[in-house]
Amino acid sequence: MDKRLLDEDAVMQLCFITDNLEKSVAWFADLTGKQPAHQGKSAEAEIAQATYLGKPATITFRLALFRFGNIDLEFLEPGPEPSTWRDQLNEKGPGFHHFAFRTRNMTNRRAFLEEKGLPMIQHGEFEGSDGRYEYFDSTAQLGAIIELLEWDKDKEPQT
Repeated sequence: MDKRLLDEDAVMQLCFITDNLEKSVAWFADLTGKQPAHQGKSAEAEIAQATYLGKPATITFRLALFRFGNIDLEFLEPGPEPSTWRDQLNEKGPGFHHFAFRTRNMTNRRAFLEEKGLPMIQHGEFEGSDGRYEYFDSTAQLGAIIELLEWDKDKEPQT
């Protein structure tokens, strides 16, 4: 397998932005007969160390994950502050936002995506301080954003 971007031969997650997390979760649970496997929120600002468009940012959100055998489906409700999620909600309303890959080397994958002309637009550390996410703007090419997810327990030495 080509390892320039992929550490695993799988898309890990699809994410939909919502303006009402409870309503979206209830609707999807009724549709599928499943309950969320995880519900969470943004880390506190000092833990999140978030950036948006290259600048330090305070970014909040709430989310719910539905787990399927091959992929997670996430519903995410952004806080009021500027973020890639809030921008989409304000400009287009609720809908599909990103697909995610798991990585073991965020540094190398970021460099690869940026070399391909896909700038990193948002970054944050997970609640629990055990990993991080980064979003790359691929909307012109794909109509959606690429997310990379890295957990410290899986992390390779960064070069």
